[in-house]
Amino acid sequence: MPTSLCGIPVDPALVKDVLPGGDSLTTATVKPNGGTVRCNLSVDSKEALSLAQAWWTQGQTTATVSQGYSHTDDGTLSEDERFVYTGRAGVGRTVSSCEVSEHPEQDLYTVVETRDTAIDDPEAIEKLLVAYTKAVEASAACREPAAGS
Repeated sequence: MPTSLCGIPVDPALVKDVLPGGDSLTTATVKPNGGTVRCNLSVDSKEALSLAQAWWTQGQTTATVSQGYSHTDDGTLSEDERFVYTGRAGVGRTVSSCEVSEHPEQDLYTVVETRDTAIDDPEAIEKLLVAYTKAVEASAACREPAAGS
């Protein structure tokens, strides 16, 4: 298990809990549009998990944003309303201090989606989602690039 997924540090045990068994693990970074970065994990060449960072217009709620992703319907909303999750997927909102000039008036959300239909573990999804969101908040994704870089 890697300790970092597409540049974001993640506890390998949390990732392992939402992956099917297998022999090999590969990761690929995909940027489907200007505001999204997706990290796809494949087990034995079959896509098993997707972790994403996506910018959305400010003022949205996590519940509203989660409607844009599969398997989050009727999800559990965390007490602070930053996270929505089910046994297969979850969406989290980063802290308000996560701002970059490249995405003005937008909030950064994180998304965790398992691609394996045998996985259904709301607690494991929640733990990975919260940890991944905190790691993204601490990463370069939430900070302006240093001057001159």
